[in-house]
Amino acid sequence: MRIATIGTGLIVKEFINHAREIEGVEFVASYSRNLDTGKEFADSMNIEKVFTDLDEMFKDPSIDFIYIASPNSLHFEQAKMALLSGNNVIVEKPFSGNEMRASELLRIAKDNDLMIFEAISNIHLPNFKVVKANLDQIGKIRLVQCNFSQYSSKYQALLDGETPNVFNPEFSGGALADINIYNLHFVVALFGLPKDVDYVANIHANGIDTSGIVTMVYNDFVVECVGAKDSYSESFGIIQGEKGYIKVEGTVSKMDEVNIFVGEEKVTINQNELSRLAYEVETFKEIFERKDFLACQTLGEHTVNVVKVAEKARRKINMFFDL
Repeated sequence: MRIATIGTGLIVKEFINHAREIEGVEFVASYSRNLDTGKEFADSMNIEKVFTDLDEMFKDPSIDFIYIASPNSLHFEQAKMALLSGNNVIVEKPFSGNEMRASELLRIAKDNDLMIFEAISNIHLPNFKVVKANLDQIGKIRLVQCNFSQYSSKYQALLDGETPNVFNPEFSGGALADINIYNLHFVVALFGLPKDVDYVANIHANGIDTSGIVTMVYNDFVVECVGAKDSYSESFGIIQGEKGYIKVEGTVSKMDEVNIFVGEEKVTINQNELSRLAYEVETFKEIFERKDFLACQTLGEHTVNVVKVAEKARRKINMFFDL
């Protein structure tokens, strides 16, 4: 599985390092608008080819997948270009700013016998499968709480009058898109689409959400998803049932450990052994090698469901991402 990357940020380096834990994954090219930046990045990551022209990279026959980790607002445009050029695609989260765009990408991929995946880590982790497999133990679900709060290194710059990409509405930034999206993936992958969605957020003067709470209503239970980039606290995921509860220690993006409480009994499980991003790449590679388009489309349907929830949530604060 030969991958070319778009982007030179920390997430790209993390993705490359984690993906290399999977046998048969190679990084053969990288793109940057600036040649010097691209060469510096490629040298540091031991990547041979550097492109400053996307069209040229998309035509390279040695590439199996394009991994897109540009600013959020560029995901749709670049993914569409890559697909129409005949490339399989991995798009860093968040996949797209609205349901229409997300569905369009899946349609283009399907029509051209190509694969497109969202690079979302948590639903592929072994510990996520532990949570899913043990839901029956805690009885009828009544409440779910997820909190991913992480004070952003860019937040002071925002307070000082700058507009970092992660806090820029024009780049589809904000707390929901950046970190609360993990909570949405966790919940939707376990329980499907909710009946209703609400979002209450702390809004900066430029209109971006710096923190907020997404509420999701299901038939028999309610979900609260907290995402904060302007403050911090313990992060966790808790699923409460009538017979007990399951607690994910740490953020649901990593799921460091799963504790299952039923009555007086506590069971601790941790089946994560590889780096957190390695599991998603392993899944994509297996699907690609099997040419399992149905599995790819099933993951795509989940992605679109999460995009739907996020879009509904942003509407509640009059924030609309066109891309």
